[in-house]
Amino acid sequence: MNSEIDRKIAVIFVADVVGYSKHMEKDENATIRSYNACEKILNKLLKKYKGSVFNTAGDSVLAEFPSAVNAVECGVDFQNEIKKRNQSDKVDVKLEFRLGINMGDVVKKDNNLIGDGVNIAARLEALAQPNGISISKSVYDFVVPKTKMTFNDLGVQKVKQNEFHAFDILLDPSQKRTLKTNSKPIIPIIGAFAAALVIGLLGFLFLNGDNSHERKDVFQNKKSLIADMPSILVMPFENQTGKDENSFIGSGFTSSLVNILSQSNKLQIHSTSTGEYIKENGLSNIEISEKYGVEYILNGSIQGGSNSFRVFIELTNIRNDELRWSEIFKFSKIEDIFSLMDNLGVSVLRELNLEFSIDSDHLISRNPDVYRKYIAAQAAYQKNTAEGNYKSEQLYKEALELEPENSRLKYFLGWVHWQRMTLGLSTDPKADFEIAYKYSYEAMEKNPKWASPQAQVSVLEGILGKHDIACARLPKMRALARTVEDISLVAAVEAVCGNNDKSTSLFEKSLRLGPHYSSWVKKYYAVVKTRSGDYEGAKTFIKKQLERKHSWEDTERTFYVMLAYISVKEGDLKKAREYFSLQKKQGGIGQTARQFLSDHQAARDQSFYIDVVETLKPLGLPEK
Repeated sequence: MNSEIDRKIAVIFVADVVGYSKHMEKDENATIRSYNACEKILNKLLKKYKGSVFNTAGDSVLAEFPSAVNAVECGVDFQNEIKKRNQSDKVDVKLEFRLGINMGDVVKKDNNLIGDGVNIAARLEALAQPNGISISKSVYDFVVPKTKMTFNDLGVQKVKQNEFHAFDILLDPSQKRTLKTNSKPIIPIIGAFAAALVIGLLGFLFLNGDNSHERKDVFQNKKSLIADMPSILVMPFENQTGKDENSFIGSGFTSSLVNILSQSNKLQIHSTSTGEYIKENGLSNIEISEKYGVEYILNGSIQGGSNSFRVFIELTNIRNDELRWSEIFKFSKIEDIFSLMDNLGVSVLRELNLEFSIDSDHLISRNPDVYRKYIAAQAAYQKNTAEGNYKSEQLYKEALELEPENSRLKYFLGWVHWQRMTLGLSTDPKADFEIAYKYSYEAMEKNPKWASPQAQVSVLEGILGKHDIACARLPKMRALARTVEDISLVAAVEAVCGNNDKSTSLFEKSLRLGPHYSSWVKKYYAVVKTRSGDYEGAKTFIKKQLERKHSWEDTERTFYVMLAYISVKEGDLKKAREYFSLQKKQGGIGQTARQFLSDHQAARDQSFYIDVVETLKPLGLPEK
């Protein structure tokens, strides 16, 4: 059998674009034009140095050379050409590349090359810095006597069964760095094509152009925001299939992984809204850790389409810049994604050595049609508009027709009717309240291990005056609360039941894990903070929040109402009138006494809210 295998020694050259997906998101057409121009430069140099392409992977190129010297000279010329191109003002998208070069044993299969020789070249590319070239010792030994280039010894790198000595080619003295030996697996041994694809995706997370010892100093000197258990952020999965209709797959993976990971009570889950903010603003790992206290980041993307999909996933400890785990999963049918979601979540929990017990009801649905409707309904709901509200109701109802007993769909449909009331869109508040209560209660009964429906039911029961029943659920809710949504809703119930300290603590935890989560959390935290008598803390928080735009106008109105109330209590009537005037500008006559009391009608103790109304009436707070 071995005699049939076509083996040879080859020089393998791997090139990959840095941050290609981000460039595509910003300007797809310009990025493609820029890549095509760079590709022409590379093809010209490949011809000059007798290199030949044997595989491509989107923004990655794998080539073979007849000699190590040829490959290195081609790489140096290419990086210099790209650098020169990027200095031109005429270039709208300035792409950067990483290059990896290795000489080793490969296997020829059809028109492709596979084997350790290719895998190591791909891993060297991942080690390389932007605009840099990393080579193996086998290449180094050949080129040193024949070139005048400067090299930087990176030491021995171990990746599973592959161990290789790596060097940087110093095109610029500033590229010199110290790289610790890595004994952790970067990526499972897979085919060359897949390896190049994955490593291209992982590159910026592995090094990101910074010295590892510098990162350690930052984390050691910075006060940690992380509590007594690990924390994880699931970034939005990227849809790289080229088809918008497949976006629900990535959204589904993101939400389901959050649900699965929340099954462990030894892990803090950051809000997906934080991931969306990070993605939009391009924050570095250091910035993410410093700003949000994140320890682990889970990144993923979906590629392929039709009858073949690939899921790329990686788990990174950003505190020490360690890639803990990465894998490629394949599926051919949409129906297969749900078992894959289970496997991904379990794999992450096991990698973190966390105890867990997976609830069979952690997924929204295992029906692709239901999942599509759910994702579309969520997007419509989050617009906080009349059109979005009614659209989401329609989609949830359509999904429920397919799965009438789905607890998660019932819960979200209950929220739709509650939102309709809170946004002032309801033409029949009594009917909407009853529907919200009905669906929330059914969701709670169907899924007793999920905190959010219990919290929603308890708030609604507070409005009905059933405080003893509502508040009796709190111990169970506290034990079950995992996600930012869970924690926020339980905090609201604590406020309803008069447990101000516990409410404050939970809202603060929610804001730490989800600072970009819904505006209503910030609104009620400001009220709870004021209610507790911590006026300085309330003012500081509110003024910071007023620097940004919130999705609910009512949130900002409430901020100004609290500032006006505090100013009166502190004896500054002039400032109180200024704040009260500002809240009126947020919406015509602004907040009314009836609106404010209605907003907090679930509370067992109404004394604070009545005092706010009585305090602000002399400033012109209208009754209704």
